[in-house]
Formats: sequence, C-alpha cells, structure tokens
Amino acid sequence: MSASSVWQLLDRPAVFHAARFLLVGHQRATKQLLREHLAGGSEETVLDVCCGVGEFAEAVTGRYVGVDLNERFIRGARRRHAGDARKRFEVADVLQSHYPAGHFDKAMLVNSLHHFSDDEATRLLAELRRITRTLIVVVDADGTPQGVVRRLLLALDRGHFMRTPARLAEVVGRVLPIAQSVAFEVGLYGEVLLRCPLV
Repeated sequence: MSASSVWQLLDRPAVFHAARFLLVGHQRATKQLLREHLAGGSEETVLDVCCGVGEFAEAVTGRYVGVDLNERFIRGARRRHAGDARKRFEVADVLQSHYPAGHFDKAMLVNSLHHFSDDEATRLLAELRRITRTLIVVVDADGTPQGVVRRLLLALDRGHFMRTPARLAEVVGRVLPIAQSVAFEVGLYGEVLLRCPLV
C-alpha cells in the first residue's frame, strides 16, 4: 500500500482515530495540560484550530468552537459531541477567517503546526493572534529524529514540516510571545506545549 493510500484512509474519522489511539492512546497528558493552561470561566470561548474529530474538546470547560477543513472529521466531531450545546464544530479555513478581531478568549492549535510550512504557520498564527484576546496554546510533536521508532513515525506522518522544539519555538516566536514551554511524552511521541499569553 502506498503512502498516499494510507493518507487517504486516514481522512476517514474512524480510521484516523484508531490509528492515533495505537500511537498515543487516550492522550491523557495532552488533555491534562490543555485543561491546566486553558482553565478559565464557564463563559469563556475557546477556538480549536484543526480540531479533527474533536478529541480535545473535553479539555475545555467553557464554550468551545472547533474548526477543520475536513468535512468528514467535522461530521465525526459533531456525532461525538452530540447533545453538548457548549461544543460547536465548523468546516472552516482559519486563514480565510470571518471572525472579527478578539472574537475568542483563547485558542489552541494541537498537533497541527507540522502540516504548515514556516510561511503558512506565520500567517496562521498571525490570524489566531488577531481573533484571540488573551491566550494561545500551541502543542506539536517533537520532530527531533531520535531512536528508530520515532524516526519511522516522523517519516510516516502526513505533516511534512516536523520541527525540533527549538525550531518550533522559533517559528511560533516570530508571531506570539512564548511565556512557557513544556516538553512531555504521549504514547510513542514526544510533544511540546507552548503557552503564549496575549495580555
């Protein structure tokens, strides 16, 4: 099976979710860190960019809006969180955002920045900064090629812009102030969380 065939299969929410589970389990560490860093009032609104199947919506106690370009993922996220009126999912491209300045209290971008080139990432983060008032949390894979298993996983990932923690901080730091960097392990991956306060 070719890499492109595998990637097409991963566009199906159930397949994607199963594959992610094999690699990173329930992502408890990621969800716990998001809860801690996004903690706030019940009326705060949090934007989740490239939300996929809505895996991290449960980390938000306030109002949540997840956006993704993949319609299948959005349909899967809506099914997954059906009945929760505080969770909303939209098919949208944040680079062509219709949101006014400061529309969201907080935003998160989880395990997605490695799908964007440096220039695209700069544009995306600048738009997030425009539409977010107080805090942006970025989480991404540690792209350091260490160990056989991680080298293989990084090579097979659909994102073509894996970055070391230093490179990730450099790209994010072009647009956002970074107050804190947290390295942690989740399943077979290493990840990095960057806390970027805007006020």
